Amino acid sequence: MAVKIRLQRVGKRNQPMFRIVVIEESKKLKGEPVEVIGWYTPVKKTLSLDVEKYDKWIKMGAQPSDTVRSLYKRVVKKQKVESEIISAITSK
Repeated sequence: MAVKIRLQRVGKRNQPMFRIVVIEESKKLKGEPVEVIGWYTPVKKTLSLDVEKYDKWIKMGAQPSDTVRSLYKRVVKKQKVESEIISAITSK
């Protein structure tokens, strides 16, 4: 069973929203995912990704799409900046 982490489009016309899903490679675009690990709304530029679940699936052999990989990097970078800000505030 080859597993992929990819985007699954939901939402209305001209209002795209994407679920970040773990799904078997052979399933169709609208197929039933194994697990939903986040969501992305490009119009509002909002992104939510469960990094722990992402890492778990990567360790189990799931292959992320290029877009999901770049979204993951964006989330990790944002978390790093937020932790640096918090540590700077608390150290004063």
